[in-house]
Amino acid sequence: MKRFTRIGLLVVLLMSFFVLPVLAQGKADLNRAVTWIKGQQQADGGFSDGFSEGSSVGATADAVFAAVSVGEDVSTWGSPSPLDYLASQAGSLETAGALGKIILAAVATGQDPANFGGVNLIANLMALYDEGTGRFKGLVTDHAFAVLALKNAGKPVPSGAVDALKALQADDGGWSFDGASQSDTNTTALVIQALVAAGESPTSEPVTRALDFLRTQQNEDGGFPYQKPSDFGTETDANSTAWVIQGLLAAGQDLAAWNNPEQALGALQAESGAFQWKKEVPGDNFLATAQAVPALAGVTFVNLPVVPAANPPQAASPATLPTTGGSTWDAGALMGLGAALFLFGLALRRQRAAA
Repeated sequence: MKRFTRIGLLVVLLMSFFVLPVLAQGKADLNRAVTWIKGQQQADGGFSDGFSEGSSVGATADAVFAAVSVGEDVSTWGSPSPLDYLASQAGSLETAGALGKIILAAVATGQDPANFGGVNLIANLMALYDEGTGRFKGLVTDHAFAVLALKNAGKPVPSGAVDALKALQADDGGWSFDGASQSDTNTTALVIQALVAAGESPTSEPVTRALDFLRTQQNEDGGFPYQKPSDFGTETDANSTAWVIQGLLAAGQDLAAWNNPEQALGALQAESGAFQWKKEVPGDNFLATAQAVPALAGVTFVNLPVVPAANPPQAASPATLPTTGGSTWDAGALMGLGAALFLFGLALRRQRAAA
């Protein structure tokens, strides 16, 4: 009996030696992903979305969200830091989406969004709100980011803004980036988070209908495309899957009941630590990586974690740091939130993959 026990123990140890590394490869390494992101930082402290050379507010904010999701203090990332870059751009932002994302980044790093880089971001955001329509200036995604920013900043969300979001819901239960075209997974998942953040019950009719829409968009591997049907392919992509995961978590959904979409997302991580956009399109992708990390860390925009900055941002003069504006619409389109630019990005990727 003792001999059998020893043999059994040896078998278990051997199985552990050979099997555990294989299992570990199937789980995303978020710290390695953030290390890769850090390695993409530009001289001005910011990050490029991967489609243009210059840094953008949207991409840099995404890097901040990824960092705080794993407990990283981005204010220690070089000099200038990502926060320094964002502070230098604070006064140049003109869309609700860009202001919403920079407010979220400020709050997530323990900064005062009413005095970030010497700019009152909250006041600038509210200046874009139309009480008559209940809309923040811009697209549906801009509006949703504005709502999420106010909630995270501890500011009241206008009731008209919530009503406006509900009114933009399509007959199929989803939302589109512009409120008029075909519903997409990205905008729908973001709006779910905005509604929940504003106090909407996860079991309310708008959220339930949105979840039903997302069911129709899911692929067999558990992941999600930007939208179905689509002339540009319906394969699972990292960006869409990440945003849907966040929407599901915000709605209190059990991912196991959704065929574990986090597994489909984790499978897109490369040896470098970065994530690729699609299985069919290999190559490290900045936006895919930055957006995958929060989702796999279980973080949503409803309640972003806060990692206080050890080195508060110092806003540099325009002569020191270039002002790019950093519209989140540009980054959002590239990651699947916009129609024209998004679809152009898909087509461009396919052309590069075929080259």
